[in-house]
Amino acid sequence: MIIDFHAHVWARDDAEEAMARECERHGVDKVCISGLASPVPDLDEVKRLNDRCYKAARDYPGLYLPFVYVNPLHGKAAMAELQRGRDQGAVGLKLWISCYCTHPSVFPIVERAMEWNWPVLQHSWHKVIGQYEGESDPLHVAELSRRYPEMKLVMAHFGGDWRYGLRAVRDCPGVIGDTSGSMTDNGLVEGWVRECGAERLIWGTDMPGADLLLTLSKVRDADISETDKALILGGNAARLLGI
Repeated sequence: MIIDFHAHVWARDDAEEAMARECERHGVDKVCISGLASPVPDLDEVKRLNDRCYKAARDYPGLYLPFVYVNPLHGKAAMAELQRGRDQGAVGLKLWISCYCTHPSVFPIVERAMEWNWPVLQHSWHKVIGQYEGESDPLHVAELSRRYPEMKLVMAHFGGDWRYGLRAVRDCPGVIGDTSGSMTDNGLVEGWVRECGAERLIWGTDMPGADLLLTLSKVRDADISETDKALILGGNAARLLGI
């Protein structure tokens, strides 16, 4: 089984259809999708994007697995949106850049996800310049993991700079790296497997804003064992999702 752990519905009206075609073409079995909004979205925007994910799961049964996207700064409304997502069949939580993942408003959100045994997919990107206000760095992810060591915490994009991200979370066994977002860095898959083990790496594309085949090839062409490739491309995701 091949599972894309990180894809989106967003500005493209045909995203769900286009991604489904790509998955069929390249043998991808399941795709975890979440909304992608403005940096600090209002509640209506969050709900609209989540509804689109739930509709995609209904329109393409067996392919799309919706994650609830929330802005933790919405407080009780965010908790209600989390429950609404569960009622709609969501299987995980996605956090982007509304606030740092160490902000106190995040804690009740992730605690509820942990109660439900959901994985938490946290955007993380280390930048020299251009960091969004509230955009979590890998060091924030590490701090969150140390607060909740039992959480199924996936750090998206390797943290942007994969070497920096690896150093930040290497000693946090609860953090799993996500391959999405980086296209051409040689050695990133091998380096992560060498330092953390294949069990702590998961494949994601960031579709529709990224090329599925290119992101797939950086795992398939990596200098690691076939067993490790199978874990990264689907085995680890299946374990997190209880498939």
